[in-house]
Amino acid sequence: MTLLELKNVSVAYGRIEAIHDMSFSVDQGEIVSLIGANGAGKSTTMKTISGILNPSKGSLMFDGEDITKMKAHIRVVRGISQAPEGRGIFPGMTVMENLDMGAFGRKDRSGMQADFDRVFALFPRLAERRTQVGGTMSGGEQQMLAIGRALMSAPRLLLLDEPSMGLAPQFIKQIFSIITEINQQGTTILLVEQNANQALARANRGFVLETGSITHSGTGKELLANPAIKEAYLGVG
Repeated sequence: MTLLELKNVSVAYGRIEAIHDMSFSVDQGEIVSLIGANGAGKSTTMKTISGILNPSKGSLMFDGEDITKMKAHIRVVRGISQAPEGRGIFPGMTVMENLDMGAFGRKDRSGMQADFDRVFALFPRLAERRTQVGGTMSGGEQQMLAIGRALMSAPRLLLLDEPSMGLAPQFIKQIFSIITEINQQGTTILLVEQNANQALARANRGFVLETGSITHSGTGKELLANPAIKEAYLGVG
């Protein structure tokens, strides 16, 4: 079942078109990865899906509903949540306060408690630091908090923008393992990631972006085996 569909979407910053005539879909239960060089349009795509940016052309459908003109906070309530590039936590708030902010649109107290428990099971370090101010935590811990906060809205679609950026190798391995676990628990994931090996190894499908357009698509395994992708993104010539 198709959960998210972009149809001929273009997004411009002034006169500069960042993504051009983009079409792709994400099926329920998948991990889909977007890879590409800096400036390829990956983060612009994610911001457009979450409602931070508006398309100049095209449409977005989520679970059969046209969300093209829907406000960002309503999309969160509908089931789309994002852990942004650079983490974007509230540095002056504690772990618990950050997680509370992730659940801003919810009123189901029992469901919220279940999701607090879920986040702390996925990220035991956050449970240990629940009263710690976010800005005093390490980069890896802040990334865990960003993902945990996004999960507190109980999303059907989780957008992860560069979750491994700036992290030590041990944290990178841990974060990707947790991403797989979140998906296995039933959350569909759209992943933007410069670590193409890790992203494609976990993806059901992937898309390669170059200068705002999709140039390659296939299963994660197909893209990992593609000689052009190997040379350009996987460090294999």
